[in-house]
Amino acid sequence: MLPLSNRRDNNPVPYQQMQEEGAIAKAFDIKQASHPCTCLTTSLFKLSVVVCYFVLSLVLERLYCLIITVVISAFDFWFVKNIAGRYLIGMRWWSEIQPDGRDFWVFECRLNEDHVNPVDKNFFWWSQIIATLIWLVTTVIRVISFEFFEGGITGFVFVLNAVNLIAYYNCSKEQKQRVNDYIRRRAAQHTLEAISKGSLWF
Repeated sequence: MLPLSNRRDNNPVPYQQMQEEGAIAKAFDIKQASHPCTCLTTSLFKLSVVVCYFVLSLVLERLYCLIITVVISAFDFWFVKNIAGRYLIGMRWWSEIQPDGRDFWVFECRLNEDHVNPVDKNFFWWSQIIATLIWLVTTVIRVISFEFFEGGITGFVFVLNAVNLIAYYNCSKEQKQRVNDYIRRRAAQHTLEAISKGSLWF
């Protein structure tokens, strides 16, 4: 056996790379999630749609694969909109039809997003972003290949993912605005209280 000082690693791993890999693993450590079942379910829904569209045709007729893809995508849309968003990032959204016929989006969120578990948040946002990008690219490829029927199917799946992503992004922006408004109101309230007590000197 060679002395320890003479050993060499033929493929050394840079320390920075090890740190980055460790940070990624920590960011998606399901053991640290507050709602691990919801994290896994939303990820499995996204993965199931991809597997059904790209792999299931090896054992089933293509038409059946497309039907299953659409059905699972619909379930995924409902799950993300009504369950995953509420539990993983503390947000909900829905749309209401106004008397004049306009579609009005309603956003509901916690006051402070800092109370959300970071692992839950990572699972939610990254699963939405990656799925949306996958189906966007797939739809573009189908359309430029003149496969319009399958392009319509993948476009439908893309729209379902994109609607949830855009809605929750807008909900997150509104949440940040509410936090800023709350901070300003509290600051103004404390200032007025200090003035009324004569403890603020100019």
